Amino acid sequence: MKIAIWGAGKFGQYVMEQLLANDSVELQCIIDNYADSCQKINNIEIVSPNVFLKRYDSETDCVLVAFTEGLSILQQLKDMGIKSYGFIHKRVFHYKMKLGIDILQDCNILWNHERELYLPRMETLETNVVDFCNMNCRGCSHFSNIFRKGDFVPYEVFESDIKQLSDKVFIQQFNLLGGEVFYSENLDDYINCLRKYMPKTVIELVTNGMLIPQQKTELMRVIQQEQVTVSITEYSPVTKVKDKIRDKLDEYHIYYEFRPVVETFGKNIDLSGKNEPFAAQSKCRENTCQFLRNGKIYKCPFSALGNIFFEHYNIPLSFDEGVDIFDINMNWKEYADTVRTQPIEQCKYCGTEERFGWEISNNPQKEEWLIE
Repeated sequence: MKIAIWGAGKFGQYVMEQLLANDSVELQCIIDNYADSCQKINNIEIVSPNVFLKRYDSETDCVLVAFTEGLSILQQLKDMGIKSYGFIHKRVFHYKMKLGIDILQDCNILWNHERELYLPRMETLETNVVDFCNMNCRGCSHFSNIFRKGDFVPYEVFESDIKQLSDKVFIQQFNLLGGEVFYSENLDDYINCLRKYMPKTVIELVTNGMLIPQQKTELMRVIQQEQVTVSITEYSPVTKVKDKIRDKLDEYHIYYEFRPVVETFGKNIDLSGKNEPFAAQSKCRENTCQFLRNGKIYKCPFSALGNIFFEHYNIPLSFDEGVDIFDINMNWKEYADTVRTQPIEQCKYCGTEERFGWEISNNPQKEEWLIE
């Protein structure tokens, strides 16, 4: 198979190294919108899109797009009339994954003939699998330490939501979290459900990792087989068992990362409701954390779970937010295009963040979330 790579940066070079070692592939060239004449990498020519069309297009079977915002050139590829192209998911470079020998069957490549590419697109969506946690961080943005142990999202509700979404929008990455996601007694069912209805969606588990060493073989095999990645938020108690977590994940060849050690948390809930929504959104740490909950998508976890906080502390405030994913009049393209750029009414309750040292809070007070 004759292939061209679009992207001359580090991502593209990482893919190039793999393709050069693949005996079933002949690498034609590297395409880059900013290519200068006479540039080469490993004796592979870097060319502009126009030069590619003149010199290589007729002999190239497909173009592989390998840079972080690859989908941004979708219209350009269409306008160029390229017949076969695929977008490599950015996690391949982030986690240093190996592409399959049979490029056409690699689950990390979204091809131009696949239906997902013609749906409205959301970069990420996340949801709690369980609401309670073993860490109970002071100021938890998901309010996990005020939920009761055993609180979880019923699988039937989750499946109904995922099935509905799969027909309406392409979620590029779906994060399963909590609470602590590994408290789920049937996490494998949630993973299998996502893979069934969203075969081209990247699935990531967000966890503190403390429960990973004791997980059963059956679950670990599902995580590995479905190429689920694991993102571990490292707190000081996690550091103490980091080697055990690594050993367990390495045993099953699961891709994972440890985020930098968390030393501080932040709070920003302002009950005055006097903040300017656009200004609040511009400095919001969770503006990219769209959240699925019981048939609705929310702009952020606070808009989804804030009422739990208000009810727990008898605060006379209530949010009526979220878009109904079952609304037949829902304009999915408009929503997907604007959800990260348009503030909501609830943004006025988010003020300037105050940082404090991380600690566990098993008997939390409302002031742990509130600013003056």
